[in-house]
Amino acid sequence: MKHLILVHGRDIKPAGSALANLAKRAIVRGLQRTGRVDIADSIESGAVKFTSAYYGDITNRIEASYDAKTAALLTAQNEPIYDFKPCFPAGALDAAFALTDALRTFNKATYRHVLDIAEDWRFLDEAIHAASMFGELLTFGLVNSLVEVSIKWDLAVYLTSQRVGSDIRARLQDVLKQALAEGDDVCLVTHSMGCMVAYDVFWKYSFRSEYEDRREDGANPVKLWLTLGCPLGEIGIRRNLLDAVALEEEKYPRNQFLDWINVHAEDDFIAHAQSMRTAFSSMRSKHYCRSITDKKIYNCWHYRDASGGQLVSNPHDLYGYLMNQDTAKIIAGWAG
Repeated sequence: MKHLILVHGRDIKPAGSALANLAKRAIVRGLQRTGRVDIADSIESGAVKFTSAYYGDITNRIEASYDAKTAALLTAQNEPIYDFKPCFPAGALDAAFALTDALRTFNKATYRHVLDIAEDWRFLDEAIHAASMFGELLTFGLVNSLVEVSIKWDLAVYLTSQRVGSDIRARLQDVLKQALAEGDDVCLVTHSMGCMVAYDVFWKYSFRSEYEDRREDGANPVKLWLTLGCPLGEIGIRRNLLDAVALEEEKYPRNQFLDWINVHAEDDFIAHAQSMRTAFSSMRSKHYCRSITDKKIYNCWHYRDASGGQLVSNPHDLYGYLMNQDTAKIIAGWAG
């Protein structure tokens, strides 16, 4: 069975069901926009299975604990299965979805139009924060592994806390292992921090003893790993992944996925180190996967800021990536 598994990224999130529904809608709209109504219908009907590996309750708790203003934004309630209940209201995301979806196509001209009508925060706030975090992670784990890092961000906490990292990885491990064991043809779509989670899970499957059954001859690999807004090109990130301290012959996941396609948007402040083909060239040369490809798109997501009311552009947004027709063409190529 064709099975599309989604792993979201960092920052505060809506309820698990709301995120899954919005992401599925974005994928369907992207497929419709690119002319693949047949595949869009298959996803909507369940003929192509869709699963969200959700850990938003964990990132909501982390972000709320560090910033009172962020905590005040969590005015909705998550599903009962999650221990931390406060979450971001989905209504604001629905409004931004409608604004962005009204655009006929997503290209350079459309993106420039968005920047004309929306505040350009590409190099402010989170972009500056991200640059600071990448810089601190460059040395963390090498010369000051016993010193508490000053960065207070969920993405950094994932890398520097064994407990948090393990809790987040478990959300994907359980879903992915079952799907592969059942013989599903899996397309794994990961965004932002979710790309780090997937990489670490792939590495665990490659080397940890509890996943020895995954390494048997003929084990079913992920057919397509599609990364969106991926930070894995950052040296500071790579120096803090699970394989960072491994011997050279034990670095990199192997034989866990066939093809890796990395999609990066213009001005995405998390994915400015854009080439996974270059950063992970050893995986190709050692035949740990079949191919690694990079593709540039334009993410035209924009929204109305809750505090000031002005339109704001966010080229890193998950849903903007998913509703883009060029992203949809990649998913359509896998789905057939």
